[in-house]
Amino acid sequence: MSIALEHLFDYDDFRKFMQDYFEEQKKMRSVFSHRFFAAKAGFSSSSYCLNVIRGRFNLTHKSIEKISKAMDFEPLQKEYFEALVQYNQAEQVDIREQAWKQILQIRKQIEFTHVTTREQAYFSKWYYPIIRELAVDLDWHEDYRVLARSLTPQITTEEARKAVKNLLEWGLLKKEGDRYELTSQMLDAAEIPPIALRQIRHEYIQHAIGAVESMPKDERFATFTTLAMSKSSYDYAVEILEDARKKIIARASNDTNVERIYEMMLVAFPMSKMLTKEDEG
Repeated sequence: MSIALEHLFDYDDFRKFMQDYFEEQKKMRSVFSHRFFAAKAGFSSSSYCLNVIRGRFNLTHKSIEKISKAMDFEPLQKEYFEALVQYNQAEQVDIREQAWKQILQIRKQIEFTHVTTREQAYFSKWYYPIIRELAVDLDWHEDYRVLARSLTPQITTEEARKAVKNLLEWGLLKKEGDRYELTSQMLDAAEIPPIALRQIRHEYIQHAIGAVESMPKDERFATFTTLAMSKSSYDYAVEILEDARKKIIARASNDTNVERIYEMMLVAFPMSKMLTKEDEG
């Protein structure tokens, strides 16, 4: 994969990115040139991109589409590139600021490591994500019995040992000296088929029920509310919940005083069919 493309989200200047991309491609492929890329992208002028890089031309929406296709951007890469172009080319301060907010938002999204289908096994056991966090924050000194007994509910020593071994092999943990470190701050299951997550979701729900029934109120949080509302109100609720989730994640990511590992679930679902009303008239 192109190094420039791989580090696209680090760029603040789309012209610098394009310059690095072109220089890299020339080194990788002898046939690559501005003329070659122009033909691939569908530009009539072979020097168009060179003039863009040098600041003589600005990119239009149409040219962004062509470049995105020629560079084989993924959807999020294309979105970032568009925002970067707008940020660099905007003459109005408010438009520039809005573009920068979008850039920061996308950068936050890519801080999450997307686990591929090859690591589906990570979500096959409810305790793998817990062990991943405990291995870093707990002073367990390679004593797998201590690690296993630190979970609620407890797992076996052998399960803890195998979990750490697998996490290291999957590249989701790394060992530095006598300590373990995360290879990324957060993980999500965006690329995992829903059916592969069915078991772990079921297990977490069962643990949640157990926590509500047996744990003191000051150690867990649970609230149940029945609401009658429209689809637009439901969409608003989802938006608020998602915003709250992101804020909590951001707070947790910067928390240097970890005391426990928590599982957080935010759920809203229908408990009736769609209501139909007779027309008023």
